[in-house]
Amino acid sequence: MRRPRWTRPGLHPGLHRHLDRRRGEDRNSVARGESLTAVQTRSFHIWTIGCQLNSADSESLARRLLAAGYVEDSLERADVAILNTCVVRQASEDRVYSKLHELKEWKTPDRTIAVTGCIVAKEGEALTRRFPHLDAVVPIGDYDAFIANLEGRYDYSLGEALPHAGRTGVSHFVRVIQGCDHNCTFCIVPRVRGREKHVPLEAVVAECRQAVADGAKEVVLLGQNVDDYHDPDGRGGLAALVRKVEKIPGLRRLRFLTSHPQDLETELLEVMAASDVVCRELQLPVQSGDDMVLRRMARGYQTRHYRAIVDRARRLMPDIGLVTDVIVGFPGESEAAYLNTRALIEEMQFDVVHIAMYSPRPGTFAATRMVDDVAQEEKLRRLNDLLALQREIAARKTARWIGRDAEVLIEGHDELNRPYGRIRQGKRANVLRGGEIAPGDVINIRVLQATAGQLTGLLIPTNSEPAA
Repeated sequence: MRRPRWTRPGLHPGLHRHLDRRRGEDRNSVARGESLTAVQTRSFHIWTIGCQLNSADSESLARRLLAAGYVEDSLERADVAILNTCVVRQASEDRVYSKLHELKEWKTPDRTIAVTGCIVAKEGEALTRRFPHLDAVVPIGDYDAFIANLEGRYDYSLGEALPHAGRTGVSHFVRVIQGCDHNCTFCIVPRVRGREKHVPLEAVVAECRQAVADGAKEVVLLGQNVDDYHDPDGRGGLAALVRKVEKIPGLRRLRFLTSHPQDLETELLEVMAASDVVCRELQLPVQSGDDMVLRRMARGYQTRHYRAIVDRARRLMPDIGLVTDVIVGFPGESEAAYLNTRALIEEMQFDVVHIAMYSPRPGTFAATRMVDDVAQEEKLRRLNDLLALQREIAARKTARWIGRDAEVLIEGHDELNRPYGRIRQGKRANVLRGGEIAPGDVINIRVLQATAGQLTGLLIPTNSEPAA
């Protein structure tokens, strides 16, 4: 089993002296009759970028740290800073390096910096050579060993044991697949996440049931290619899993992502359409609207297949929210190929399009066997053109909600203390005159305003609830 790699054996320089000093302070506190619990509480902060699979990993690590007696805090107040990283695009990787440079000023002998996520699989020990102030590189999932090393660094031998704590949010992320068996030529995920490993169906259902018991209102099933999920014991695929999870008492919403056009089956769309719990939102990356580019990407489908899936989904669920990903400037993308992508976006009328400029990822087929032949200036032009187009489309689509009612799952409060959340189709919604609305509440609003990015509406009181 892999173990977290600490840059130096045992405690880092200065920490022995720090612990000796603290032990002396703690003994003086005991002599004065003071409680040690507050003195010995250690705090952590997790910085996460990337996909929601990374968010799920951060949730898992946070729950383990809380159970071990740590408390979650801001970076400024934390003793342990953990970066959960992404390397899918060069821009994401650069953000990680920038953050590590920033943390050099934050670092003291009493503080620990750790890195986990995809950059660990890609760079390994090279990270510690480049950033000497980095204390640990933690392979994805090897969190218990990491925490055990932390407990060796931070002495808990004196004072009362800290209570175990949970971390319950409105939404709970559940990984059902680790890794990916597709071989898209631009994608580094199979290299850093490995081949697919599927979580047993009953284990997923048990985790979802426990999350709801702990207060979660929404469950999100995650996989790099979630449609390819199948129970290792042959109990069915994603449609069967969704049917099981949606029946959990108290669960208000169920989402799954990310889908792959090659693997999405009609049965899953039919389950979505028949459910009052499964959200009407489909995240279905197309990546390009040109068949030649799709072949070079090794996506395994053509645009006609993608159109057929969208048509089927919209016939079953006319109000479905559709989210996609697009890459511009992929090797070999001519102006004509780009215009095909632009035409597809206009035709499909997506609710959200995540657009990125192609950047070669080390070790991928595209990086090693294809020429990055689209100039950076041209990539940027295509990016800005599609962003402007999609803003217009999103504004028109969102405006159709004005005057309609929508169900909102409240996630929190914004800087103006207005409740906000998401509707079943995935759009963000702000609530005016929210009264005593709290995170986790499911309420109805009448939409009064709409922008490309969000809705704003007025609370519709229930029979037992006075108007705000």
